[in-house]
Amino acid sequence: MSDTLRVAGLDHSFGDLQVLKNLDISVGDGEFVSIVGPSGSGKSTLFHLIGGLLTPTAGTIEINGVNAVGRRGLIGYMPQQPALMPWRTIEANVVLAREIAGKADKSLAREWLARVGLEGFARSYPHQLSGGMQQRVAFLRALISDQELLCLDEPFSALDAMTRSEMHRWLLDIWEANRRSVLFVTHNIEEALLLSDTVYAFSHRPATVLEKIIVPFDRPRRADVVDDPDFVKLRRRLTDLLTGSPS
Repeated sequence: MSDTLRVAGLDHSFGDLQVLKNLDISVGDGEFVSIVGPSGSGKSTLFHLIGGLLTPTAGTIEINGVNAVGRRGLIGYMPQQPALMPWRTIEANVVLAREIAGKADKSLAREWLARVGLEGFARSYPHQLSGGMQQRVAFLRALISDQELLCLDEPFSALDAMTRSEMHRWLLDIWEANRRSVLFVTHNIEEALLLSDTVYAFSHRPATVLEKIIVPFDRPRRADVVDDPDFVKLRRRLTDLLTGSPS
């Protein structure tokens, strides 16, 4: 399997504050990769570097084998909050990235809204949708951006537990059908294991990779996999790793 994203020897500092140290991570074609780590460990900074908003102090970033350092527009991005434009309709929000790229197609937006159960909301405005529905719209905006790599930055952190669980199922169904390459940041260890093929555990700042874990559970991933004894062991292993507790 070739890599959609390869990050090697990545360092980044803000003045005297080193945030990332010698990071090596990769996302294979069609792979779902998660990063877990403590608050302030530089996970969002990594996304800003991959997205070309920042230039690393050292190291390389390649997307589809091409140098991506300092280059914008190579990823689909979904932030922690939906960040929908309140004055634009839902379908207009979905096509925003494509519109900026000169490829606006509202029929494509309506097609995807129908696929995710939001066909009746194309002409609605963000304030008329629930938090979970707004997150679906934000994800669709990233999904139809035509970029092979989707970077999702804690997209479900503000949702209640029930809505979050529903969004996990929804995201897995959409991803299974499309198999885009995904880099997903979360504080939630169970979420990372449920969704991912590979999980990277980050240390405290400056962030380094403590461990790379290959998630062994078959796809399509069942919701009850969280009760599997092997899942429970992996969750405990990651929890101990991130908290510094003895195994």
